[in-house]
Amino acid sequence: MFENITVESIKNDILKEITDVDVREGSFANNLISPVSYKVWELMQSLNACIPIAFVDETSGKYIDMRAGEYGIKRKQGTKATADVIFTGKSGTVVNAGSIFVTDDGYEYILDTAVTIGEEGTAKGSITAAKSGEVYNTEANTITKMYKTISGLASVTNATKAEGGTDDESDESLVKRLYEFWQRPATSGNIYHYMMWAKEVNGVGEAKVFPLWNGNGTVKVVICSGEMRSCNEDIINACKEHIEQMRPIGATVTVESAVEKEINVEAIIETDGSRKTEEIQNDIEASVDEYLKSIAFTGKKILYNQIGYIILSTEGVVDFTSLLVNGSNTNTEIAENEIAVKGTVVING
Repeated sequence: MFENITVESIKNDILKEITDVDVREGSFANNLISPVSYKVWELMQSLNACIPIAFVDETSGKYIDMRAGEYGIKRKQGTKATADVIFTGKSGTVVNAGSIFVTDDGYEYILDTAVTIGEEGTAKGSITAAKSGEVYNTEANTITKMYKTISGLASVTNATKAEGGTDDESDESLVKRLYEFWQRPATSGNIYHYMMWAKEVNGVGEAKVFPLWNGNGTVKVVICSGEMRSCNEDIINACKEHIEQMRPIGATVTVESAVEKEINVEAIIETDGSRKTEEIQNDIEASVDEYLKSIAFTGKKILYNQIGYIILSTEGVVDFTSLLVNGSNTNTEIAENEIAVKGTVVING
């Protein structure tokens, strides 16, 4: 805002206002004004920091929370992943609540309640991630290490995939919700009201509302996660419970998760030889994933030409001689309750 103002320009403006006094370089007045000009310049430069405070965006940091808090909008906290585990070992061995188990990557999980290994040499228990975050949604049979050796316990493994872990809401997501509050007035149980209520729930990243979907007084809310994937039952139930507490009297609300529709891409490309095909494929996968997330609940079709554009825009690609999206060279339709997710991406060159 004050980029064109310099210490010298400020000093010259002050000197112009002084009359009948020697203001030449090295004079008493000139020397006195120099440090003042510098301090004024510092102050004016610091005023630039007020812009992201007054006009919040993704770069505004803690001021996003402060501004959103004025309207009762709070950053959604992450949730912890949970999983079932199977213990094997000596009969009668007690595994105390709070015992820690770890993946090869060092992610820690805590046993919820104590279990005792039975006569058959096994026992079942449930564990919860030590911290919130999606990185704790590990695959089955990956939580296999003990943080501390437990006498009589031979092995542990998670029988099911750890699920339910979500990250704290991102600055981008919180700003988006704040803008939606400003730009889409939510009143009297309208569509925007249901969208707002749904997105207030931890784990919900986006929502789509279908009014009167099954007759008068009915509303369907379809939700997806912050990663633009389907939601598990815990999130669905939490969302329904929250909306039930907020909805107008008489409305019958159904909450469902979006149905994932995999988008598979297969292409034969020509390269300029500057990069390995594997590196190019990784970039194309990331770009396809970003494109699909950007149109979640807004796009009704996956554009074949957009996938082609993504490939041609990738560094190292000169052309492609074949491109199939879900086995076809046409656009892929997306149903109203579906959300497109990246499937397999196979690039040959």
